[in-house]
Amino acid sequence: MPIIAIRSQLPSGARCVRLDCRGDITKEEAEALSKEIGVGGPLFGIPILSLSQGVVSVSSEARQVFARHRDLNAQANWTAVVVASPLMRVTANFLMRVNKVKKQRLFATEAEAVQWLEERIKEDQARAKVE
Repeated sequence: MPIIAIRSQLPSGARCVRLDCRGDITKEEAEALSKEIGVGGPLFGIPILSLSQGVVSVSSEARQVFARHRDLNAQANWTAVVVASPLMRVTANFLMRVNKVKKQRLFATEAEAVQWLEERIKEDQARAKVE
């Protein structure tokens, strides 16, 4: 399976979903992932660390699924995506622009992605204490 979702923890102990993505991503994989992390799914609202260095291609149908199912409300998951391939970076940037995604960023390394996720989680926790 090209996308493996595992419940994990960041160094701070905060929970996250680690997505190990490899190979060719098809419409079926995209739909299955959308059900897991989308509204009502068991992983909705949990920050995501997506490691996509092993992705070879994303089908146009899969890109459509990701674009269609991306939840854009304030409760969407924080998502840090590690992208090594320039082609995959172009694809991911396109999807982010189309969807007007504000809670997702691309990174060259896992360390940078983890640091960014940790900072977003701390900000959310501080905001929750004030409210």
